[in-house]
Amino acid sequence: MIRIYKMKNLFSRARECYNKNMRFLGINGSYRKYGLNAKMLNFLKKEFLTQDYNFEIVHLVDFNIKHCRACLSDDLKLCKPEKCFEEGDDFELLVSKMIKSQGIVFSTPAYWYAPSAIMWNLIERMTSLENTETKFLDGKPAGVIAATGEDGAQSAISSLVVPLIHMGMFIVPFGMTYYSGKEDDPETEAYLRRLAKNLVFSAKKIPPYCWWKNKEEKCLS
Repeated sequence: MIRIYKMKNLFSRARECYNKNMRFLGINGSYRKYGLNAKMLNFLKKEFLTQDYNFEIVHLVDFNIKHCRACLSDDLKLCKPEKCFEEGDDFELLVSKMIKSQGIVFSTPAYWYAPSAIMWNLIERMTSLENTETKFLDGKPAGVIAATGEDGAQSAISSLVVPLIHMGMFIVPFGMTYYSGKEDDPETEAYLRRLAKNLVFSAKKIPPYCWWKNKEEKCLS
């Protein structure tokens, strides 16, 4: 219970950081830390820096996140954050970064019209953050981007957007784009610039609100 109490405190403090020390997070779901996804996230980092905001990039390949045990299928009450944190992996560390951020960008390669396995593994584990009265991602702005050498980017993006919305996050306007690796791609760059600006704008203009309970509070009661 100490861990979940700590997470609730992080959640509370993060919502108090709006318009002050805002920070944003980019999650790279590629196995290559130097690939197209990393290129897009580094481009976003520069855009956030031009607005004087920090944008931390994390690579899922650096995190030891075990597979979901499907506790929810045995008992709905077993699928809780505190249960997930007992796995002894890096899930709790990544969740703390997500909670402390005012906006998150999920970046994935498109593998057979779907997100990467490590990205989808994270989504499955994130179920515990939604299956509780404290909706830890409630109202958090997000964007989803993908990299592809062929087709399937839009399908991979859509596969992530649906569960993220169900978890309480909202995708900012023009918050989805993909990159095919072309040397000169002004359209993708334009979309990435919009994504960075719209994440900041959303975090500034939409005050912390408990959408699940429809109350202007910290969602902890």
